[in-house]
Amino acid sequence: MTRAGRGAPGEWRFTVVWVGTVAVLVVFMGLSVANFVSVSQVHASASVEATASVGYFGLLSDGTLPNNGTARAWINVTVVNPGPKALVFDTVIYKLWIEDLPKEAGFPITRVDVPVAKGTGVRWLFTAYSGSNTSSAVIVPAFGKGTVPLRLDLTEQIDLRAFVAVQNITDFAVSKGISATAVPWELFILTSLWIDGVPQPMSPTAPLYLIDVGRLVLQQGTDFEH
Repeated sequence: MTRAGRGAPGEWRFTVVWVGTVAVLVVFMGLSVANFVSVSQVHASASVEATASVGYFGLLSDGTLPNNGTARAWINVTVVNPGPKALVFDTVIYKLWIEDLPKEAGFPITRVDVPVAKGTGVRWLFTAYSGSNTSSAVIVPAFGKGTVPLRLDLTEQIDLRAFVAVQNITDFAVSKGISATAVPWELFILTSLWIDGVPQPMSPTAPLYLIDVGRLVLQQGTDFEH
């Protein structure tokens, strides 16, 4: 006979297991909520600060760029992370346009430029550098900063079409008394980073919401070609 109010031994064991299971679930739920909050903070607070400069090597005595010269771009993509989770750079997409001064001056230029409205006029921009970097894996610490430095050379051998355009534009500037380094440039950056502690989807065809939770996408500037 079983005493009233005590329950059968099997029922008692079930109750202990059930209580233990609930306790474990509560702990994991607490960790998940904390993790979700920290991930949300990263999404809401991280930002990108990118800079670009262009220099020229092998300039002639008159300041023009010869056929064997080099136009070199330095791009630094810095992510500021005020959040409590570290980030890892995945991809940096960059575009760097040079302002096409000869075309704006009315010369018959046949190269393909991008028109950009400026007040009542139009600026013409030529895409001199365009590409992506996926190999840096630079870490952005929690409450810190991380930078991906890019050095991009442009020569006749690397990209004849782009080099000739930059050469023509900078030579035109020099002919007007403007230094080659004073020609305006426009920078666009789109970078993605993985958030530490958030499992990455195992399949590239995973639902977007699974990818978006653990991946941070930041943009600076305007992509004038879209």
